[in-house]
Amino acid sequence: MSGAGWAPGERGRAGLLSAVVLGAVLYPLKQYLRPANRRVDGFPLSHYPMFSARRQSTATVPYAVGVLADGGRQYLPYRLLGAGGLNQVRRQLKRVLNEDRAEEFARTIAARASAEPRLRDVVRVEIVRGELDLDASMMSHQVTGTEEVLASAPLPRVAEVEEALAVVDTSAMAPVAPLTPGPVHESDSQLPRMPA
Repeated sequence: MSGAGWAPGERGRAGLLSAVVLGAVLYPLKQYLRPANRRVDGFPLSHYPMFSARRQSTATVPYAVGVLADGGRQYLPYRLLGAGGLNQVRRQLKRVLNEDRAEEFARTIAARASAEPRLRDVVRVEIVRGELDLDASMMSHQVTGTEEVLASAPLPRVAEVEEALAVVDTSAMAPVAPLTPGPVHESDSQLPRMPA
């Protein structure tokens, strides 16, 4: 069984490498020997490095809210603001604010919100920039901070349009013939029909 043993110095190098790897794996455990308020999670072997980075105590966040007739608020679904996921919509809103198009965007959101049955109590859309106190919000489980309204737009409602049309004198207008099913043009008869 010649040649199967350790070469001179090989055992020492293998032992040193094993000790370094074992030390690197066990090194983070020393954090648990410290008091809880002095524990640090960080480089190089952090389980959650995203939480070990220093963060500010406040965050500036733009968002849109619906304002109710009684002054209450209702948060709007992010899909009313744009296409894509939440983070993509958040970036779109930031871009709109950077381009000073907040008023135009508020009117667009208001038009979209007016078509949502769940938002029938909303009378106005506001685009807001909030300066949020992260520590206070985390400790109280409530969003705390200050807000600045950047743009506002009322929701157009079908009832308001009907009310405006009610005051229009329609006697001078030609009557509209009721719609009847069937082809309008000869070529339409060859189109497939939708089932009733």
